[in-house]
Amino acid sequence: MSSVFIALGSNIHPEENLAAAAAKIRALWPTIQFSHVYRTAPAEVTDQPEFLNAVAILETEESPQEIAEKLQAIEKELKKDPPYRFGPRTIDLDLLLYGRQTMETKNLIIPHPRMHERRFVLEPLLELIDGDERHPLFGTPFSELLDAVASQKSKRIGLVL
Repeated sequence: MSSVFIALGSNIHPEENLAAAAAKIRALWPTIQFSHVYRTAPAEVTDQPEFLNAVAILETEESPQEIAEKLQAIEKELKKDPPYRFGPRTIDLDLLLYGRQTMETKNLIIPHPRMHERRFVLEPLLELIDGDERHPLFGTPFSELLDAVASQKSKRIGLVL
């Protein structure tokens, strides 16, 4: 069994779309646990609405590719279709970590290549993982990675998934 971490994000009807995605994910992996939800500023392209973000953890024997395919199917069901790279989206589901494994294929990179740069990933991740746990590539504790991006806007809200 591997511990798998998934990031969820939305800035188009975000409460509705995060709840729908969480329900679909929970139907596939009933023991999944979710972090709190955070309201965050958009990254890369800043001229768009704020996002709601969360992270989830599950235990599975499925391969990273199998998990990624299931997440992509949920994104398709929820009509993910950003008008441009890093643009507004109904849902974004990213496979962040798969145990301590690292891998890179044409369609999948683990750990997620930008997770260490994003407070909206690290803050909810640290609700589900020990802060002394280290990034599989860099060897840096996740708590230190969060400290490095603390200036990015993020606020925990009351929404529960």
